[in-house]
Parts: sequence; C-alpha cells; structure tokens
Amino acid sequence: MMKKNNKYFIIIIVITALFGCSKTHDEYLSEAAAFYENKKYDKALYMYDKACEKGNLKGCMLLADVYKKGTAAAVDNNKSLNYYKKSFLLADIYCQQNSKDACKTLSFLYENGLGVEKDLNRADSASEKSCDLGDAASCYYLARINADNITEFLSYTDKACQSNLAYACLVIGNTYLTGFNENMAEIKKDTEKGILYINKACEINNEICANLADIYISGDDIEQDYNTAVTYYNTALKHYEMLCMEKNNNNPACRAIDIIKAKYSYDNNTIF
Repeated sequence: MMKKNNKYFIIIIVITALFGCSKTHDEYLSEAAAFYENKKYDKALYMYDKACEKGNLKGCMLLADVYKKGTAAAVDNNKSLNYYKKSFLLADIYCQQNSKDACKTLSFLYENGLGVEKDLNRADSASEKSCDLGDAASCYYLARINADNITEFLSYTDKACQSNLAYACLVIGNTYLTGFNENMAEIKKDTEKGILYINKACEINNEICANLADIYISGDDIEQDYNTAVTYYNTALKHYEMLCMEKNNNNPACRAIDIIKAKYSYDNNTIF
C-alpha cells in the first residue's frame, strides 16, 4: 500500500514540476522589466527571452531592439534579425486574432522591413485593421499619410479622436476652424464643429484647454469671451501645477504655467 501511495506521490511531483510551476509569458515579462529597471541586464534579457519563447510579442520586440541598438547588450545584428523574425510571426498570428497592438506592430515591421520583406501596402493594411480595432495612433498615422485627401484625412482623424487621442481632436478641430489641414487640403469652415472637437481634446488632455482659451480671447473664429477663456486657462493651469510641484525652469510644465500667466492677471482674472 505504501509503495502504491509513493508511486502516486512521485507522479504528482513530476506533473507539478512540468506544468504547475511553469510561468506565463506575462510573469516572465514582469520579472524582466524589474531586472531591467534595476540595470540587471543579463537577468532581464534572460527573462525577456523566456517571455518571447512563451509567445510574448513585446518580449521579442524588445530583444530585437536591444541587440539592434546595443542598449543593454553588445550589438548583434544576427540576434536582432532572429528576434524580429519571431516578432513578425507572432504579430501576424495575433493580428489575425484581432489584437490591435499586434496589428500595429505588424505594420511597423512591414513598413521598416524588419524580420520580413518591406511592404508598404501590407503595412497600411495592418494599420487599417489596428485602427478599426480601436488603436488611435494607427488611425492618426493613416490620417497623416492620407492628408492630401481631405475626406480620408477627416475620417481617420475623427476615428483617432473618438478613440481619445487628444492631439487628433485638436488637429481636426483646427482643420474645421481654418478650412484646411497641414497639407493645405481644403474643407468648408465649420466653427461650431471645430470648437466641439477642441473642447473634446481639452476634456481628454487638460493642457489643450489653453488652446481653447486662446480661441476665445482672439475672437477670430468665435465671439470674444474673456470669462470663458479664464475658465479654460484655469483648467490648464491646474493640470500643469500638478506636474510642477517645485519651480524648475527645465520642467516644461513649469514653463507652461509662466506662459499662461503671462496672458492674464491670475489674481483678478484680467486678460492683458
């Protein structure tokens, strides 16, 4: 009876060793990031490699970049290429499974010919899919490369904005206010729509509220309204003040505070 129990006990130990203690690729990635942050690069690269072996696209891409640039190890173009090839295979599989991040990575690899032959058409197709899956950066990328076509530019920029990319909201808002985009492709002015988009940008990223305040001060596109301008300036100031806890001229947030306060008297809300 004892021998039989021992036999089952050994089987349980073997199964546990093979499967129960196996880390997931996310666990390897988390440990790798911790080692990397503490500059224990050998351990970090080992863990990233394990994550890559487990099918973690981010781990493979990071290693490809490390060996290409020599940031945490000696430059090794062969290793870099092999990791880019692994990255491409994983990105292709995961993109087919509707991972927006994988599709964005796939576009990057096709665009730059990393781990696969350069193919701009396939790069754009992957970006299109990533955009459709809700990746704002991919939508805005498509907007930029189609800027000569105002219809496509507006469509992709709107998608990026609806996916909460504040800068895209600002860009499309300014396009409607001015009647043309950065490539001078023209559209009929629509002040109301422009203000709505910039207001959305302000809600997503409070620093853009300063842009909206400038519009209300200038009176070029909308009736001057100093009180509304001050409200938006104050919203931007609160945002920057959280990023400028100690006065430092090298801190962009601190410099932004000085710029905003130069536009009106903070104490009595008087526009200069």
